[in-house]
Amino acid sequence: MIVNDNALLLMIAEMMIKAANFAHETIKANDGLEAIQYFDDLINNEPDPNSMAPEFLFLDLHMPNMDGWEFLEVFSEKYSRYFPDLKITIMSASVEMKEKQMLRKFPMVVEIIDTPINEDVLNNLKTKNFPLKEMAA
Repeated sequence: MIVNDNALLLMIAEMMIKAANFAHETIKANDGLEAIQYFDDLINNEPDPNSMAPEFLFLDLHMPNMDGWEFLEVFSEKYSRYFPDLKITIMSASVEMKEKQMLRKFPMVVEIIDTPINEDVLNNLKTKNFPLKEMAA
């Protein structure tokens, strides 16, 4: 899943994910609220919501409506118990040291990367986070 309000970065990320064979399917959301609604729909409409959930989420921190910080807070409080295996990578043009320290509060955040992403970054993420598994979502 990619959560980013920048249409160009969203398109580049989707193309790179496909080119790097990082995922079989890419789910897109334009802000944190859309992403939360996606997880809400899974919980309310799927018999086994975790089986339909993305395994990896690329999250921008600075978005309108609901930014990445708000998404992390809501996800941690309401959804992390349903999706304990979700790994989140912060995808941002700039993350300050103070923000990096604040991200430690969220154990599902496994990495911070610069935008736009490329195949090398995706291959490193795959090796680091899913060493024995082919990506499924």
